[in-house]
Amino acid sequence: MKPLGRAKTSPRNLRRGAQPPGTHMSNIILCMYSGGLDSAGLLHVLLTRDEFKDYAIHVHHLQLVNPENRALVMHAVTQGALEHMRKSGYREFSYSESLHRYPAFNRQLIWDADLCAFMAGNICNATSDIRYVALGVTKTDIEQGGSDFQGRMGRAQTIFRAVKSLNLNPSEQILPLAQLTKRDIWELLPPELRAHTWSCRRPTYEGKQAIACGKCISCRTLGIAPPPQKEGALPEPSGQQDASGSEGPFTASSPSVPTP
Repeated sequence: MKPLGRAKTSPRNLRRGAQPPGTHMSNIILCMYSGGLDSAGLLHVLLTRDEFKDYAIHVHHLQLVNPENRALVMHAVTQGALEHMRKSGYREFSYSESLHRYPAFNRQLIWDADLCAFMAGNICNATSDIRYVALGVTKTDIEQGGSDFQGRMGRAQTIFRAVKSLNLNPSEQILPLAQLTKRDIWELLPPELRAHTWSCRRPTYEGKQAIACGKCISCRTLGIAPPPQKEGALPEPSGQQDASGSEGPFTASSPSVPTP
């Protein structure tokens, strides 16, 4: 296969590359999965649209344990979404996950996109058949994020290229959702899959219930009101690592997200 050009640092240029050419099934698209609405939409698109049918799909979930306190619920909804897809006739995909625990440094969090880029580059180094890394960046992100968003995307792409710089694998990043708004993605997803997503960046927990804050940028974008908020039950632990690092993943049950 002819080596592919690297993605430019502008999200607009990445958007132009969002439709990769078809090739044989030994080539892989790596889907970086958070558990949010956008990543669920991303995987749904990769598994159902014809332009991606000639690629094997590998899903990687990053568990980000930080002061935002989302890791527990994000891992729960991820397992619920993937289990739902496996039982609902989606085509096959492979899966891996990684746990990242870090504090806020002087009240500054490490950007999710930076860790995503770091892990994606390392996975590409380890798996020579990966041709594309799919990210859940939406039209809403591009149009409303402004220069701050473009700067963060540019920095993340620099990290991605630096990590995989010693590898000849020509993998590059693509944005299959760049023409879709968050509302478009909500309407695209089957209702059963919507229930296995989570958007709030600063949830609180009451027992096994996750409660959206109603104040963070994600809640405001989706019109989620501050508490009292409809609660979603977290599943019982049963076997892999949860947000605290103890043994025992969650079952498919998950919090529901209000209609935007």
